[in-house]
Order: sequence, then C-alpha cells, then structure tokens
Amino acid sequence: MKRILLFFVLLFCILPVLSNSLEAGAVFLMIFPGSRATSMGGAFGAIEGDVFSTYYNNAALAFSDKKVLGLQHANWLPGLYKGMYYEYLAFVLPVGKDMNVSGAVTYLTTGLTEASFEGIYREWLTYDVAFKLAGSMPISDKMGVSLGMKYIYSFLAPEEIVEELGRQYGGTMRGGTGHAWALDGSIFYRWTDLASIEALGMEWLNVLRLGLAFQNFGTEIRYIEGGNSDPLPRTVRASFSLSLLENKEHQLRVNLDLIKIAVRIEKYTDFREMWEDTWKACGLEYIFNELFSLRFGYFIDELGKRKGPTFGAGFQYKTFYFDLSVDQEIYDFETSNYRLSAQYSF
Repeated sequence: MKRILLFFVLLFCILPVLSNSLEAGAVFLMIFPGSRATSMGGAFGAIEGDVFSTYYNNAALAFSDKKVLGLQHANWLPGLYKGMYYEYLAFVLPVGKDMNVSGAVTYLTTGLTEASFEGIYREWLTYDVAFKLAGSMPISDKMGVSLGMKYIYSFLAPEEIVEELGRQYGGTMRGGTGHAWALDGSIFYRWTDLASIEALGMEWLNVLRLGLAFQNFGTEIRYIEGGNSDPLPRTVRASFSLSLLENKEHQLRVNLDLIKIAVRIEKYTDFREMWEDTWKACGLEYIFNELFSLRFGYFIDELGKRKGPTFGAGFQYKTFYFDLSVDQEIYDFETSNYRLSAQYSF
C-alpha cells in the first residue's frame, strides 16, 4: 500500500512539465461526462462500478458483474453558442468470470456553421465524435486494470469550403476533417477495512479507493492536408476516494482528483508551474438508503480560468439511476450548464 501511495506522489513530482493544456487539439475529449461525476467537480477516477467510469478510470469497472447502460445529455454552454450540445453513451458488458468489456461514444456539436463565397451560401453541422472500446479485469481481490482503444473523428467544414477558402488567399488547401487513434490505460485499487472505527452505531473510515489513468495517448490530429497537427489532450489522472461512512442506510464519501493535460513535452520547469497547470477536483457525496443522493464539488483550472463550486443530486429506483448536475459557476461568463444522465443495470 505504501508503494502505491509513493508512486502517486512521485508521478506528479517528477513528471516532465509540459507546455500548457491550452495547446491540445480535440478539446471535446477534455469535457467531463456524467451528472454524478460533474456534480463533484469531476473527482471521479476512484469511484467504483459506475458506467461513466468509462471516461474517468476504466479499471474501476474491473469488479463489475452486471450489464450497465448509461446516457448523458447536456445543452453545452449556451452562453457561448446556443446550438451546442454534448452527448455521452456508455455500456459495460461482463464476458466472463474475471473480465468485462466496456465502450463509450462521445459526441459534441457546436451547431450550424454558415459560409458565403462569391454569392454561394452553405451551411453545415460541425461535430466531434469519439468511439472507445476497453477491457477491464481484476488481478487480485483489491486491484483492477484496464486497457482501451479510442478513435477520434472531427468534422469542421466540407472539403469544398476549405478549397474555396484556399483560393481566396491565393493558394491550395484541402481538408476540413481530422481523425486520430489513442490508447487509454488505468489501474484501480481498493483497501477495505481501512480503519473501521465504531461510533454512533456505525462504521467510519472503512474503505479507501485509489485510481490512476493515462488517457488519449496516440496520434496527433490534423485538419488541413500538409498543415500543422495538434496533439491529443493526453491526460494523467490520479484519484482518491475515502468512504467516511458506508453502510446500508448511509454512505458518505470524499473524493479528490489531480488531472494533468500532458502535451508538447519540451522542457522541465519548476513544480510551481506544473502545479498551476494541474486541474484539481474535489467532491463530497452523501447517499441515503440507496435512494437519494446529494453531491457537492469544487473545480480549479487556473490556466483556463475555470474555478468554482459544482452541485448535483440523484435518485435511484432498484437498478435505475437518474442524476442532475450544475457546474456553470466555474466559468467566468454568464451561462447555464446542466447535465442530465441516467443508467440502468441488469
């Protein structure tokens, strides 16, 4: 256990510092899905068995023995553009005693885009989509591992529009779309009976969960033939979740995630600069009688100027879960940002 904790500390102390997270391409891959997760600021990489772990830490599904289907919808930041919306669909499917397969589809559109050249008017729908397939399995009764592959496709403009734009500037351009491949890998560790302190007829501090995920490590994405390419938002996520209280009637957890977008490794720098460009997420979740949930969180992205509280609630009926989250307070402009998500296990 001490070795695992030491590894997490060293990861963020000796990781080569990277230029800032604003240089990544395919930025839709950095949007957190799932209402339960986003209501806790995105601190979700050490939460076990939730279908939206397909985004945060696939290895947290290693011990899942049920089929699960989940869907999230969000009218994404209408304060920026009213036509944007964000969808996330995921599933978990056990395929044997010690393994399951999971997958996810991420979709973001900014709505209709318009262009007019020499009296010719065109409009089209811009969108980004990613398909992920992964396998997860336990390697002990405490640890799970996962490996997955992802395909990313981005449609910015029809090719004829790009060609016309090139002619306007006296050159030749082709493109308008981009695609890339990436790998995800993660581990998950749970320590049961951590302290099991008896007080008020309940057990306290009884489960500790840890997660470590490497995401979007793959090819770069290019939109113009022969043009510059952009790195994917390669992400390193270290996660911590402590069950302050966990029994049949009451569950109370505190979560913490540190998220580093690792792009364009060019130089080493001091720890202060690296820490400033590391996203921090913390969350608190209370579940009553496996029926109602209340959640609070706080998210900090100093470089991207996103900082503030997040909120949410959930309802469970048998194996159906419905969640709502609000995270609009982290943005420095006026907008609304609600996510609705549901999942069903069978």
